[in-house]
Amino acid sequence: MAELSGVRLPRFETRTNARLKLYPFFYVHQVSNSDIFSRGEFETSDGKPFRPYVVPSKGNAKNSERSHYESRRRAVSAVRDIALCNIFEYMFTWTLDGSLIDRYDSKEIYKKVRAFLSNASSRKGFKYVLIPEYHKQKEGEDKPAIHMHGLCCLGSVQISPSGLNDKSGRPIFNMVDWKWGFSTCVPLDLNYERAVNYVAKYITETEVKIFGKWYLSSRNLLKRPDIVPLDGETFEEFRDEEKLADKRQIERTVYAGVKIVSENCYG
Repeated sequence: MAELSGVRLPRFETRTNARLKLYPFFYVHQVSNSDIFSRGEFETSDGKPFRPYVVPSKGNAKNSERSHYESRRRAVSAVRDIALCNIFEYMFTWTLDGSLIDRYDSKEIYKKVRAFLSNASSRKGFKYVLIPEYHKQKEGEDKPAIHMHGLCCLGSVQISPSGLNDKSGRPIFNMVDWKWGFSTCVPLDLNYERAVNYVAKYITETEVKIFGKWYLSSRNLLKRPDIVPLDGETFEEFRDEEKLADKRQIERTVYAGVKIVSENCYG
């Protein structure tokens, strides 16, 4: 767990605008321009997320476009949390062989993928987070084909050298156990968070939940970091233009003008 120093724990208010998200090797300091974070002595990864605004039930949003954006944004955040709470070993891509499966039928593909993942997880210790994506639609196609990207720990799932390296010089493997098409599997390096962001961004590149979900993940993973709510902080004082410019801070609008500035802290 990341070491904390110089932080203020909360008193008795029910909401605050500042918190820490604790990951294994660092923590994220977040400050919002609104009191959107729940607070207490300590909120663990088993706690449910608190929202001070009403989230309408499925299909009942007044602004469907905004609701869709929020759903996708939360999915990106969830994938990042999963990947940062669980240290994966490989980044992989699965494509589909049209002679074995209909590459365009999301329902058929989902059934096959779920069966493979269930077997690999329960029998071989495979741990994963996976995001389906459409290929670029080709001329003559009624709709684009589907492929998948993800992060994983192999367990006893078999890989074999392809004899090729990626642009960073890392060896490219093929995942032998994936029988529905071609696969690549590349070991992750020290730029772990960059790989996490690279995979999570695939959610933003599709407009629909291809499998009825934005992503799939194995059950035997920690899904959320521990949260430490802090005493309120001044948003304008925490927000730093220089840090925003060089990406040491990231600012996001999360809902109807509500903003969060996040900064990674190490040590």
